[in-house]
Amino acid sequence: MRASPPRLRLLRRLAGTLAVLALLALPISVLVSGGMTQHAALVQRVEPSANAEALFGGDGGPGTPLGSPQRVIIRDEKAFLPGTGENGARFVSEAYLREHGLYPLQVKTVEFVRNVVAAVSLAALLLFGALWMWARRTERG
Repeated sequence: MRASPPRLRLLRRLAGTLAVLALLALPISVLVSGGMTQHAALVQRVEPSANAEALFGGDGGPGTPLGSPQRVIIRDEKAFLPGTGENGARFVSEAYLREHGLYPLQVKTVEFVRNVVAAVSLAALLLFGALWMWARRTERG
């Protein structure tokens, strides 16, 4: 059963529009991800303590380390403490983050969302592009 020409034109236009939107989403996802991760830093979250030097023999940093160093996005420079840890990780005050309701965004989360958006956009581009081509060929006869 063949679709009527007005329906084919509508299908072709809709599929073409959605294919173009999917094509635009690919570079936009990469640009947004790059912009967000531009100021990411390798950080070590620490719970500041007055006697950190006594506990760690003077070289333990400004407090008790929490977890391992990770690349995160923190825009508030006041959260950073002086000094750096292993591999050049900057120290970040966990107490400051809690007091100000800040939760650092991990770079791997941004990259995961970017990859999902890019994969879905690519799949949509292929699907709607193929549908557009089919409707175009069918419409011509």
